[in-house]
Amino acid sequence: MQSSKPHFDKAELRKLKKAQTAALDDEYIRLSDRRIAEKLIKMPEYQNASTVFAYYSVEREVDTQSIIDRVLKDGKVLALPRCEDNRSMSFRLVVSRDELKAGAFGIMEPSEKAPELVPAADDIIIVPALCCDEEGNRLGHGAGYYDRYLEKHGGITVCLCRKKLLEKEIPTEKTDIKVSKVLTE
Repeated sequence: MQSSKPHFDKAELRKLKKAQTAALDDEYIRLSDRRIAEKLIKMPEYQNASTVFAYYSVEREVDTQSIIDRVLKDGKVLALPRCEDNRSMSFRLVVSRDELKAGAFGIMEPSEKAPELVPAADDIIIVPALCCDEEGNRLGHGAGYYDRYLEKHGGITVCLCRKKLLEKEIPTEKTDIKVSKVLTE
């Protein structure tokens, strides 16, 4: 956690990154999705993790649906986030994508009846972002769900970010939690 003052504030940078993401070529999106997934699967942190805490991608986020399928195919335990009523989230066990339902913000999530899982030190947590910098600072969508979760839970955190969206520096606040690794194509 650190405080810095790049030339953009978070709101301006979010607006810029959403516009840049919308303007990305579809072929680049497909290619970067595939390369990022391939690199993730080859990471020792992924190989050694018994449980993978992922997120269900929406719109033009780095695609995690193929990653989710691969986690299940590899016989690893999969956990996806579920937004709770108190502006927090929990990760719940997922056995098949078929059991997911649209939840908060229209994102596919597990049932509240699915068992809650908590990451161990050697588990991997794949964290979403609009963009990030090479130091592991990330810019999320602004609701703070992941920062609040990561403040209380360990694990190896990996942010998936397209190289064209990588920033030299992200504005940070005391409540922002850095990720362990940034993965681009």
